[in-house]
Amino acid sequence: MNIGTLVWRNSQGNLRIGTVTGKELDEKGWAHFTVNWHDDGCHRMATDRSDKLRKDNVDSYARTYRSDELTVATVKHLEKAASAHHLLKDYRSEQQFPAC
Repeated sequence: MNIGTLVWRNSQGNLRIGTVTGKELDEKGWAHFTVNWHDDGCHRMATDRSDKLRKDNVDSYARTYRSDELTVATVKHLEKAASAHHLLKDYRSEQQFPAC
């Protein structure tokens, strides 16, 4: 996993997809990554806390992830899955359910 890698993570039932923007190694050899999460509104709504911006002005959403907390995703796989979903969607009626 390197800077620029597309990754995903399941967090409290929300599928998060993002791009690795930073990488650091700790003293034990674990790689820790910073991620720019894409279209992350559902996760932020589910984890919204009044302390998002703490007294020391540190964004509580800004954190690093160990390599075992992230999974590499490929754009081609996501494109194929989305395409298959849209093809299937054409064969069934769509029901409206409120979601974030």
